[in-house]
Amino acid sequence: MQTRTRKLVSVVAVAGTVAVGTTVVASAGAAASTPARSGRAARSVYNIGVPMPETGPNAQAGSEIFDGELLAANQLNAHGGILGHKLKLNEQDDACDPQTSAAAATKLVSEGVQAFVGNYCSGAALPAEPIVKRAGLPNIQPSANDPSLTAAKLNNVFLMDPTSSGDATEATAFFKKVEHVKKVLVADDQSTFAVGVANLAVRDMRKAGISVPAIQAVPATQTDLSSVIAVVKSSGAQAVYWTGYYAQAALFAKQLRAAGLNKVVFAVADGSVDPTFISDAGPAGNGTFATIVDTTQFLGGQNAKTFIKQYQKAFHSAPGPYSAYGYDAINTLAAAANAAHSIAPAKVIQALHKVHYKGLTGAVSFTKVGARVGAKFVVLEVKKGAYTVAPKQP
Repeated sequence: MQTRTRKLVSVVAVAGTVAVGTTVVASAGAAASTPARSGRAARSVYNIGVPMPETGPNAQAGSEIFDGELLAANQLNAHGGILGHKLKLNEQDDACDPQTSAAAATKLVSEGVQAFVGNYCSGAALPAEPIVKRAGLPNIQPSANDPSLTAAKLNNVFLMDPTSSGDATEATAFFKKVEHVKKVLVADDQSTFAVGVANLAVRDMRKAGISVPAIQAVPATQTDLSSVIAVVKSSGAQAVYWTGYYAQAALFAKQLRAAGLNKVVFAVADGSVDPTFISDAGPAGNGTFATIVDTTQFLGGQNAKTFIKQYQKAFHSAPGPYSAYGYDAINTLAAAANAAHSIAPAKVIQALHKVHYKGLTGAVSFTKVGARVGAKFVVLEVKKGAYTVAPKQP
């Protein structure tokens, strides 16, 4: 089995021994359509670059996504790989940092990867895009989803997670139609993803007749949020929408409740949906909300249940919110290579533009610029220390 080790160098292995549940394989077009060649020696390896945060506050999310990719790779390898080529995942730390990400992408290209399936943060994914484009490689993003990632209309970029404009639309509808609030304070952590969602949310909310004070820009390193909470109090905001990542989201929820603002609705965008938010926020996390793409992982479908069971068996922990996206990203790459009858990067890119894959996160296909097609957003609520689909949806 290709094993998972957190470290600051490549994670590489080839043989796959993870048990494959028949339900998941049946639903995964790539795994089901790969010729069974486990009895043959692979012609070569399929070297896949996986830039992910291994260090910093988002390392847990990076680990969860990588493990989803690793599970898919091991299952494919157990059935002969892709067209007889065994998958090799080559992970590099991007730290969710633009400069580190560019260096990681350059290193992966120099090591001869044939495809990219990585990046958690949009701010890290963006500077890597031209590097991957110049190398002529397919660039599948499991979770990074800021609209800026497709703005350049590069033909090799494909977003598994629908663009974050859906977060803003869902949040606006939730505050107006479900919570019936008239004033919302929007805050971001100054990252590319968070700023993008915040700007879209303010635009949508104001169009919907919701009053929104000036966006509160909070540096990602700031831990004392009393100045922002003071604005919540002085503005009379009935709700807060945090568009940054989960480490600060947990601090925000705790400090908001500690300040006695128990009636203020606290909601986050999908960058803050992570088990770490729940564990770090503690009791303050209960009763908070989040906008995120609707996936079978939260709905409890049989395929999702099988995936979760396999993930837990392999990694001795529950999958994170984006583990299924990592899993689907590898299988989507496999589906495209199988359709192209080749792992040549240019042919895989062409096939990705035409791919129709039924994954754990729903049907996977892309627009001309590589955005995910046809996803629906939902609102989650934290109850008793766990994410649930909120009983009232917009």
